[in-house]
Amino acid sequence: MNTTQLRQKVASQLNNLSPERLALVSEFLDSLEAAEPTQASSLRKLPPLKREKTAKNLLKFAGTWQGDDLEECLNSVQETRSETQL
Repeated sequence: MNTTQLRQKVASQLNNLSPERLALVSEFLDSLEAAEPTQASSLRKLPPLKREKTAKNLLKFAGTWQGDDLEECLNSVQETRSETQL
C-alpha cells in the first residue's frame, strides 16, 4: 500500500469514527508529533560530552541501596546477562 492509498484509508476510517474516538485519535496524533526526534543539524550544535578516564569519577554518583530487594536484583542480573561476544 503506497502513501496515497494509506492516507485515503485513514481518512475513510476517520470519517466513520464517533466524536469521542476521533478525539482519542487527535490526542494520539498530538503525542506522536511531540515525540518527533529533533533534527540532526540541531544536535550537531551541542557541545561534546566530557568523559572521564576512570571509574573513580563515577563514585560521586554512588549511593546506598534502599530497599530489601538487593538479593533479588542481583539474581535477576546474573540470570539474564549474556556472555560477551568479541
